[in-house]
Amino acid sequence: MRVRPRSVIALALALCAALLGAGNTASATGPEQDRMRQEQAYWTARRMAEAVPVTALLRDPAARPAPGTALTPVAAPPRPARRFGGLPMVGTFFFDGSHLGGRTTYCSGSVVHSAGRNLVLTAGHCAIGLSGARHAVFVPEYHDGAAAGGQPYGVFPVTALYVDPRYRANTKGAASDLDLAFVRVAPNGGSAVESRTGALTFGRTPRYDNDVTVVGYPATGSPTARRRPVRCDVRTSRLKGFHQMRMFCGGFYGGVSGGPWISGYDPATRTGRIIGNIGGYNGGGNDANSDGVSFSPFYGKDAQDLYRDADADRAVRRPAAYRPATVARRCAPDVTGSPVTVLPVVWPARARPEGRTRTGL
Repeated sequence: MRVRPRSVIALALALCAALLGAGNTASATGPEQDRMRQEQAYWTARRMAEAVPVTALLRDPAARPAPGTALTPVAAPPRPARRFGGLPMVGTFFFDGSHLGGRTTYCSGSVVHSAGRNLVLTAGHCAIGLSGARHAVFVPEYHDGAAAGGQPYGVFPVTALYVDPRYRANTKGAASDLDLAFVRVAPNGGSAVESRTGALTFGRTPRYDNDVTVVGYPATGSPTARRRPVRCDVRTSRLKGFHQMRMFCGGFYGGVSGGPWISGYDPATRTGRIIGNIGGYNGGGNDANSDGVSFSPFYGKDAQDLYRDADADRAVRRPAAYRPATVARRCAPDVTGSPVTVLPVVWPARARPEGRTRTGL
């Protein structure tokens, strides 16, 4: 997507403010304040409550399973997820759906530790939906019924997207292994999102069988019901034929795409390691779109490379075709285990490399 000069200037000023450690609204830049005022005015409580999951708008009805797969409905109803108050660093992306048929849209996401303290992990198909939006924000620990200005940690406008260019939204082929993305968000009142909410550590998936806590914001079945996050503490297994995990837990309806699969979450310190996200084959669900089975990419080298590109704010360049590599079963260290010093990069319109998307907001 071509970068608009005005958005480049606004992004540069916002990044400078974040690096200088501005701590309140008065210290934020003029363009940053203008953007925040626009988003807070746009995202009313009703508009957010009426948002629909992006998966339903991106799904290709003509898509067919890859040869050799048998992703049928689960034989017996799995145990249900439970609703809870949420986690500070897990929330929702809201974006206008003018490019997707006009419906306001949303996905789940989670803050991950980064040098700039401003990265959010979500599904690749969610980022593809975000790429054409005119209004787009991340809302940590979203509270249904509250407008943007009344959310517990505020809202954070989207400024850049990082997606593997080999991925195609909701594909059922091998490239569904790449269904993850990172989103850079602007500060709110001079504060980076990680400074307000804390962050989870992005790491490798150690094996196919893991004990995880899966969190997401499912759509409600009734227009009068409140949208609240759900969680499920569950054991994962391998999705045969793919470099992906699967888990069985009911209640993960549309809207949970991008939600984290967390290993070792400690509520006292608000720490844990993300080893997966709802996504993958068919956008993260089986052919019957059952709420009781969900998938996740297996985080190997491709996922680590994408994180490094996002953390360094550089273009995402990959070979022309995706060729799945052998997945290591041994444990591997987190890529965020060592501090990384990164200088912000703002690309002028004619010099921006291919592969990274700047929003035109």
